[in-house]
Amino acid sequence: MVPVLGIMVPIIFFIVVGFVIALVFQLKSKEKQMMIEKGLSTEQMVELLKSKEKDNRNRFLMLKGGIILIFLVIGGIIGDLIDRAFYFKYENFSGSHYYDGSANYSVWLAFLGLGIGAVAAHFIAKKYEITEEKRIQSLK
Repeated sequence: MVPVLGIMVPIIFFIVVGFVIALVFQLKSKEKQMMIEKGLSTEQMVELLKSKEKDNRNRFLMLKGGIILIFLVIGGIIGDLIDRAFYFKYENFSGSHYYDGSANYSVWLAFLGLGIGAVAAHFIAKKYEITEEKRIQSLK
């Protein structure tokens, strides 16, 4: 059963990704077709699509990604330090050594760092968006 599952997961993944890409192209085409049916000129359609793209664009996406990545790595490092300080034991059992890795805080603290980073990135990006809007309004 496991080898079949190992083959089916990538196949299903590529099928789903292909379906989503095809759906996006179909919806964009349908949107443009509806604009043509309403009688919009080419200039009006271009202006409408540009304003729509400008509204949906996230200007601080790299900032958010960087903050989330920093918190993720810091959480993983702290968890690894906790693991090594308290749970990294070599036990001598009948002459052999083995690693007793009963606790793995690095994974859990990495996820905690991911969540904290996402919240922090949201508020920091929101602050920058507000200052950017104020700057744009002062230029007008």
